[in-house]
Amino acid sequence: MARIRKASGVREHDLLQRAKALRGSVDGLLPRRTADCPPERFDRLREELEQVREAADDSRRLDRLARWGDPLAKAYAGLLRYALEPSSPLVATFPIPGGEASFAPLARTDREAEVAVQQSDQPDRLLLGYVSWTRRGFHFFATRKLLWCTGRTPSPPPEFLAERLAELPYRLIEDAARRRFACPHLAAGEARPYVEVGWLGAERSFAVCRRCAKDDRHLLSSLSEGAAVPDPSAEFPISVHLNVRCSGGADCVHASLPELPRALARGYELGRLSDAKLLDLYADEVRPRIERTNRPTFVAGGICYGGNLAGFLEALKPTAVERRALETVLAPVDGYFEVDEPSASRALEKLWAHHAEEIVRTIVRDPAEARRLVDEARGAPGRIAEILKRVQRRSEEQEVLGTLPQYDALVREAAWVDRVAREHRTAGDAGAERTIVQALPREGKERGLAYGFLVALGRAASHAWQFSPTEKEFGEALAPRARALLDAPAPEYHAALGELLRTAGVVEWGTLAPTTPKEE
Repeated sequence: MARIRKASGVREHDLLQRAKALRGSVDGLLPRRTADCPPERFDRLREELEQVREAADDSRRLDRLARWGDPLAKAYAGLLRYALEPSSPLVATFPIPGGEASFAPLARTDREAEVAVQQSDQPDRLLLGYVSWTRRGFHFFATRKLLWCTGRTPSPPPEFLAERLAELPYRLIEDAARRRFACPHLAAGEARPYVEVGWLGAERSFAVCRRCAKDDRHLLSSLSEGAAVPDPSAEFPISVHLNVRCSGGADCVHASLPELPRALARGYELGRLSDAKLLDLYADEVRPRIERTNRPTFVAGGICYGGNLAGFLEALKPTAVERRALETVLAPVDGYFEVDEPSASRALEKLWAHHAEEIVRTIVRDPAEARRLVDEARGAPGRIAEILKRVQRRSEEQEVLGTLPQYDALVREAAWVDRVAREHRTAGDAGAERTIVQALPREGKERGLAYGFLVALGRAASHAWQFSPTEKEFGEALAPRARALLDAPAPEYHAALGELLRTAGVVEWGTLAPTTPKEE
């Protein structure tokens, strides 16, 4: 329903200016015709418009002409009649695609004709007066400067096509051979869901994937804006594709996906759904059907591997640790599993919530330890791949340290040396150096032992300033024994530790725990 209000002074001025322009010529009310456009109907309209123009100074005749004849001719008569006795008219508004149109009710005609005449200097507004002609098979295209009619030929004028291509809402790459414009991902051949709008008259199609599609953009309206055609749905067909490259065979769920439901297509055509929303709703529509499959179906980055778990895992490029975890969790799957990117970390992130302990147990076999590490990982959140690396590293450290002897009690110097030696086993030279520097006491034999370790590691030069000449001399004498401890195989660790401590003058330094067998 149109809304009505009083016209402003500016609006009155606009009406008078438009009437003045149209008193001299009716050309501004007629579209530019291409060679394919038949002239007969336009000649009849021009004749009616000229009759109105000839009566521009006859108010009574204009009154009659404003009630009978072609809608545009009636609206034209009403405007010229208003110009003879201008007043402050009411202004009505009504919604149109992309906004609203306003007009002054000056004749007994339809509102679209009123807008077309009163704003005929704007081709997209003049177009409104000809929309009804599309029911007779006519095609109209409004550029910034002109309204064109191509008759029953759907091919747009070059000017109109150029404007629409220049105002595409996305960066699209043209494939001239296929007469297709596609977003960079589709142009690169990536398997991503996409919406495609055809333009049959222009013999072109336009496609945008879900990654590019936006919630505030509408590809169809960007292409069809300014066009009035007999059957928009047929001339600008839309389609949505999951775009899954399927190798699962004829029985795979992807082999027979439904087309875009008419209700969604209609909502999109009316501008109620954005490009992104249309894609999401279609995915929601087909997802239950896909996920009900009772066959193992693995999909990564738009490529379906069917039940080929090995091929699926190969595409994810997992590390050895990630592969072991994924194989363990996915082997029993008898339904649908999909990740949007071919990435092992993305697959593990999707599985983590329900399979965290199972995943960790592929690295740590002890159930209690696996649960502890899962709890620890949840307390230190991060990407699942990083969590697995931490768990793997911790497991490897514990495995290494588990081969070393355990002690009931160690004197201060022995505990300090054992700490440095164990850190070297799990964190290498850098870890040992860091522990030495951080745990360096102010006095005691540990300082000489510390310098001995630094010499053995080849890292004494940068720390020499922290030690006295006596400590350095003592440490240099201990360096061979320190190196021997760092290099000692696990069975020889206890003996090497004892040799170093005895050389440092620490004789009674500790005892092995009862559960650790003594070396023979």
